Amino acid sequence: MEKTTYLYHLLFWMLPVIAIQWSIGWRIFLRNRKAVFIPPLIFGTYYSLTDLVAVGEGIWFFDENQIVGLKAGPLPIEEILFFFITALLVSQSIVMLVPKKYRDS
Repeated sequence: MEKTTYLYHLLFWMLPVIAIQWSIGWRIFLRNRKAVFIPPLIFGTYYSLTDLVAVGEGIWFFDENQIVGLKAGPLPIEEILFFFITALLVSQSIVMLVPKKYRDS
């Protein structure tokens, strides 16, 4: 395993989906910026903070051989990115799939 394993898999699996969503729904996303970007900020932050508790309690840990080593406290940057990117995928999917009458405001 390499130090970029977590980051590689995170970006390899998630960025193409984000790119496909943006190629299809960019107009919808721009019209609904708040609905797309505010939830990931809230939930990405929340889950990162709860992850701090889990790591602090020893519930899980990160293999230093599979992370790049850039951290915010005890959390690797990959873990923080995971929470924000996952929340972005969810918010984009909801905005794209919700009927237009509920979406555009």
